[in-house]
Amino acid sequence: MMICGNLPTVLSIEYYPFWLVLCNAWAAPLFIVISGMMVVFTTQTKGHRLKYFLARGTLLIIVGLLIEVFMLGGYPFMFFQILYLIGVSLPIAYLFAHLNTLSRWITVIIFFLSHPLLQEILKHANHIIHRFIVDGWFPIFPWLGFSLLGVNLAYLRWKPNSHTGMWKNFAFSGIGILAFGGFIWRLTFHYYGWPSVGYVISAIGVILVLFPIVDYKPSLILYKPLQALGESSLFMYVLHLSLIYYIVAPTWSKVNLETFLLIYIAISSFMVLVAYGLRVLKGVWKNRPFIVRFFLGS
Repeated sequence: MMICGNLPTVLSIEYYPFWLVLCNAWAAPLFIVISGMMVVFTTQTKGHRLKYFLARGTLLIIVGLLIEVFMLGGYPFMFFQILYLIGVSLPIAYLFAHLNTLSRWITVIIFFLSHPLLQEILKHANHIIHRFIVDGWFPIFPWLGFSLLGVNLAYLRWKPNSHTGMWKNFAFSGIGILAFGGFIWRLTFHYYGWPSVGYVISAIGVILVLFPIVDYKPSLILYKPLQALGESSLFMYVLHLSLIYYIVAPTWSKVNLETFLLIYIAISSFMVLVAYGLRVLKGVWKNRPFIVRFFLGS
């Protein structure tokens, strides 16, 4: 999804079908929700504390700065890209996880509902502040809400007194939320800026449907390459951008849909091969420095 969503930033496609829009629309919400879930998971399993998430978040922001300046050709905080958002969200998600259940859910709802109001309130605010809070690629509102939602979903999925059956029941709620959000999104598509309320609701529905699907058959061979990619998520993020901007962009500019899909398959396949190679490397190189573990994954 991430590759499919970022390829069109350098490739102009002769015909861009709606199903392709849907294929890449959910990458960012899933990415951010999983980052929030992993804060809870690593806190419970590895005992990480606030200092760890502050350090990791700071490093993510530094990587984002380097990408923005040297790869995207911009200046720091020009776009407020996803690494900035995740870097900011990690320590916040850690602190958020220590609130009681009711407070966490109320906070998530307020976060999502506040976005349209804040867009109106801050429309004349300083350029950087406006991008940071409501108007960049991934501003704090509403995107931080997905990270906090991930914290709540992690407790539903991994808390000792929870059970898989309860989690799977969320699939039915997800279908209803997705249908409602899709209706609102389609109805208001040309009237509200990105991300619209309808899109946010739809994304929540997609997330609530996908996780129970994965839990229903968690050992499918289809998930194996996805697991390998996820074990080195930051490296894969930087790698896919490098391939897109340093290889694809200088070679192609406008392509038909078939060529686009071939390029997509080629990049995805190469990244899976690299992911398995990194898995072997990490199996051999046990005592890796922190900065290497940060970049290649633990």
